[in-house]
Amino acid sequence: MWFLTVLLLWVPVDGQVDPTKAVITLQPPWVSVFQGETVTLQCVGPHVPGNSATQWFLNGTATQISTPSYSITSASVNDSGEYRCQTGLSVLSDPVQLEVHRGLQSPTPVWFHFLFYVVVGIMFLVDTVLCVTICKELKRKKKWNLEIPLESAHEKKVTSDLQKHRHLGKDLKRQEQEQPQNRVHRKAPQKAK
Repeated sequence: MWFLTVLLLWVPVDGQVDPTKAVITLQPPWVSVFQGETVTLQCVGPHVPGNSATQWFLNGTATQISTPSYSITSASVNDSGEYRCQTGLSVLSDPVQLEVHRGLQSPTPVWFHFLFYVVVGIMFLVDTVLCVTICKELKRKKKWNLEIPLESAHEKKVTSDLQKHRHLGKDLKRQEQEQPQNRVHRKAPQKAK
């Protein structure tokens, strides 16, 4: 009976953690980070009293870090990989896959910002000069004063000086065409001889 009890205590039940296995915790607590960020991996496991030496492994190769804390300042793509650790009295931890992404927030060179603002400024200046030139030319050629009566009539009329000139031009042409037809040729009185 004792043998059966000891055997049952040694067999792990699903969900139980091996107390001799080291565990890696992350700060910040996610496995995907961007370049330039700081990541700290902490190895938690049983140590030999007075000796906190920890062995770290990156992609299966032992590193030179021997402290329980593995800090990566200014992470780069080269820091991506499978991390494991082992303390003095523990077995090798489960792997933690760390991914360092290049990200969308790459620093933009200063010259690019300078060039961008210069180009936008030149475009604004050219646009303003063209607008002022066109407005002056239109005012010089024709007057574009729109008159909108504020009557409560159903049909609103919008007239401008240009429209008035067009109507005058049409009226003059019509009058010129009608005048030759309406003229009556009279004979000049003849002088007596």
